[in-house]
Amino acid sequence: MTIIIIIAAASIPAFRGFREEQLAREPVQELVRMAKEARIRAMREKRPYQVAFHGTGFTASRYFNPYLQLADLNLLAAEAETGVSRLNPNSDDNEADLDSGASAIPKTQLPLAPPAAKQDDNWTMRYVLPLGTNYSIRFWHDVEDIQIEGEVVKLWVFQPTGICQPLKIHLQRTGAIFDVEFGALTADIVKEAISVP
Repeated sequence: MTIIIIIAAASIPAFRGFREEQLAREPVQELVRMAKEARIRAMREKRPYQVAFHGTGFTASRYFNPYLQLADLNLLAAEAETGVSRLNPNSDDNEADLDSGASAIPKTQLPLAPPAAKQDDNWTMRYVLPLGTNYSIRFWHDVEDIQIEGEVVKLWVFQPTGICQPLKIHLQRTGAIFDVEFGALTADIVKEAISVP
């Protein structure tokens, strides 16, 4: 009985550290999931998608504007939740989407033309960071890390080819620190460092 108590007492700190690591890893796992989905949609629909980094977390959606503000992002999320169709800033007077090659009318009537990919302008994925989590990001052209807080919004854009900018993210919360690098070709994690104090 004494041996069992000693073994159980020794395993509690190890379990606590494992649990902290799992909680800290959750934002990284969500970011990987969003990046994969945005990349797949960009390639399938032949138009860019994005993951927006903001003070409360990450939001994946269709890419509309390189100067996206936090208020626009919040409006996009609210409209996606209610199912209300939002105005497409890339459309003309005929509601033709200017960045996807004009109208929804096929350009050819050939019987062998592949069907157009289904496009969902209102698709979003949103992840809210747990309280006490801070993070910064760095794209390949940045001189230093950019702390994501307040009104700051940075976009990670996935092109129709599936290519994106290489990205480094530093994520810190009580109990764990993650440094993760994502590659440009597949948005997969290419390097990861974990520190659990």
